Amino acid sequence: MTVLGVFLVATALMLLLLELGLRTFGSLNIHYYTGTKTPGLHQYPYGEIPINADGYPDEEFVRTGTKWRVGYVGDSVTYGVGAGYGYRLPDLLQKAYPQYDHWVFANVGELLDQKNLIGQVERFRLNAVVYLMNLNDIMPDAGDAQASTWITRTRATWLGSLDNFLRGRSYLFTSVRLGLKNTLQRLGYEQHGLPAFELFPRANGPIIEATARRVASALTTATGHGLLRSCVLILPYEMQVSRDAARRYRDLGFKWEAGFEEGSTQAALVAAFERLGVTVLDGREAFTGSDLKIGEAFVYDRGDKIDWNHPTRAGHALLAAWLSQPDRVEKCFAPTRGQLP
Repeated sequence: MTVLGVFLVATALMLLLLELGLRTFGSLNIHYYTGTKTPGLHQYPYGEIPINADGYPDEEFVRTGTKWRVGYVGDSVTYGVGAGYGYRLPDLLQKAYPQYDHWVFANVGELLDQKNLIGQVERFRLNAVVYLMNLNDIMPDAGDAQASTWITRTRATWLGSLDNFLRGRSYLFTSVRLGLKNTLQRLGYEQHGLPAFELFPRANGPIIEATARRVASALTTATGHGLLRSCVLILPYEMQVSRDAARRYRDLGFKWEAGFEEGSTQAALVAAFERLGVTVLDGREAFTGSDLKIGEAFVYDRGDKIDWNHPTRAGHALLAAWLSQPDRVEKCFAPTRGQLP
């Protein structure tokens, strides 16, 4: 056997031993975000998500009824990462306000798209839309130079496919991936490879404005296709609602702009949306007065990343209790006089 052959065999054995060691003795839950997906059902450690015949994470939509229809659009939080079906904000509002249909339209990692929204409004005859906006939805316009990075481009190549395949299957790969991702976050980048614009709102005011304009345009345009009500609910990060979490994340080396913990990003978004005539609510208010410990209302470290943006079942319950108050329901998604079908 050549020297190269010996080296390759030794390397393969070492990687195999590392993989077996992590599988046997490691504590990382590599399946938390990937789960098991079968037709009609996605299963995760935190719960199950049904996938209906229309491809959305909810029970089947019964379109023959006459109830006022509220569609919830967004990404992984709306989908239910960290909570599971029955414990998400829309599910809890369905129990609180059963006189309306509360339907979930969400895909992990999906930004609000005007064409998709119009299609959903028209196809499902939605009366109202609630956009659950994650702070990491703050992104530059597609033509902006910052929207094109090496990581962003790589995700669309075979390397991105390899990442999707190995994550949740290989303990070694997922562990290395976690270390790299945490390093990127400490350097101020998000998982999409772009800077974490939301953590530094003063430096990224134009991007916040551009995001608000895109959202406002989508919602306004949808009103011309049958939509009667809409609102934006801005979701908080854990360090904004828990002093314990803020201390811990700072100790771990993560950084953000002074004022972010107090809601400076939300303040900029709210001001922009109000100028554009969009109904907006600040979800930080749902956690006011709660002395939360890290990981109590947000996922934190239950999977293969540091996670401050996915609420747990407890976090969704706080949001639902706050939003289900009549004044906020009337402001956000309930029909006004004369709008009931």
